[in-house]
Amino acid sequence: MNSKYKLLASNTIVFAIGNILVKLISFFLMPLYTSVLTTKQYGVAELLNNTIEIVLPLATLCIIEALYRFSIDSDVDHCSLLVNSLTIVIIGDIIVTLISLAWYFCFGYDYAIYFLILFVTTTFYKLTCQFARGLGHVKRYATYGVINSLLLVFSNVVLLVWYHGGIAAYLLSFSIGYGISGILAFFLSHEYRFLKFTHFNIELLKKMLGYSLPSIPNMLSWWVNSLSDRYIVLLFWGAGVSGIYTAASKLPSIINLVTSIFQQAWQYSTAKEIDEQDSKSFFSNIFRGYTYICVLVCASLIIFNKLLCKILLQSDFYIAWQFVPLLLLAATFGCIGTYFGTFYNAIKNNKMLMISTLIGAIGNIALNFTLIPSMGGMGAAIATAVSYCIIMIIRIVDVKKLVDIDIDLKKFIIQFVMLLITVIFGCIDGYISVVGPVICFVVIVLSDYNFVKMGVSYLKRYLGGADKFLDRR
Repeated sequence: MNSKYKLLASNTIVFAIGNILVKLISFFLMPLYTSVLTTKQYGVAELLNNTIEIVLPLATLCIIEALYRFSIDSDVDHCSLLVNSLTIVIIGDIIVTLISLAWYFCFGYDYAIYFLILFVTTTFYKLTCQFARGLGHVKRYATYGVINSLLLVFSNVVLLVWYHGGIAAYLLSFSIGYGISGILAFFLSHEYRFLKFTHFNIELLKKMLGYSLPSIPNMLSWWVNSLSDRYIVLLFWGAGVSGIYTAASKLPSIINLVTSIFQQAWQYSTAKEIDEQDSKSFFSNIFRGYTYICVLVCASLIIFNKLLCKILLQSDFYIAWQFVPLLLLAATFGCIGTYFGTFYNAIKNNKMLMISTLIGAIGNIALNFTLIPSMGGMGAAIATAVSYCIIMIIRIVDVKKLVDIDIDLKKFIIQFVMLLITVIFGCIDGYISVVGPVICFVVIVLSDYNFVKMGVSYLKRYLGGADKFLDRR
């Protein structure tokens, strides 16, 4: 296998170890959540948890992103990097603390305190783990993710199952995982050695903010595309329906989980290969396989949608199955859009990255307010799928102007048309919701038969090597 493909594969595995367990565990905790929490409780808990994603970039100015990027460089003062970043994070924590306390004392909102605890522990965990990653502590970075996952499970069992703590226990479980894991990262990666406040460097801070500030609009726009629909559903239909819709979004998170791990490695590979002469073949081959796998995974999940929902979603939550196919389609559009988004980072021009996301976010909000009042969760799912499709198309068209990459439009269109038909069948109740998607799945598989043969060839080669190894044993 070509070295660039090996590098991409090895980097994907490294990032997977550090990230995948906590997300998988969160996914498999769904039966626990939906059995001990009501739809209203789960809706409120998840909204508070997800609100962190919009508050964090605003309060921290995305400085943690800059901390990671700058700490990779060998000719930088790591003490100044940590102190600069910690200063911004502490200021952000203080601001969020004041707002949360005002919300608690003025409006009597009890969960404001638990939100505050979760926010502080989340920022600390991200700060310490990203710094460790930037310092090159790859194995330790992976370990911190595993520890966080195990603590999350333990805390959920104790606080939710044994003590029936409800929403407060749900939020505290995440806080415990982030807090303890962050402390371990701070000490095990010896980050305390860099905590020298005399090294505060205003000039370096300006450079860091110059890197991080443009990320804020893009991150907020992604938040609008990903989470705003839940708040609008809450506004028009209440916490119960919002909780059901939020539960439906957990199955599509499988696609996001797998591809987000790949994207971290892919971002590095695009930056390394963007100026190479043979980059066209590399980019084209990866796109072909990546799209093919994303579409197949989406179609597969739609086939088993109801079965998975029966396992993962208890009692009143099961009705969420009807929203899942459209949300899976949206996730697939998002994955393709993110693939092309990495090229903007490679050429160091994030303008269209932000513009495409912003256009999608505006379309998402407009469709949400148009469709949700009459269609509820289904309207939100349609709006999400359309907005991600818009982002994907804008980026494909624009990146093709900047980067030499081949796209087989015939196969691409066939795969996504069949996937759209699969989604339509998947939203219908009855046996057709399984039979229709199975037929479409077969067509998708055959749409790139050469890729299938290549995969079988690699598999035979691998199994053959394994047999020889066993014979020698």
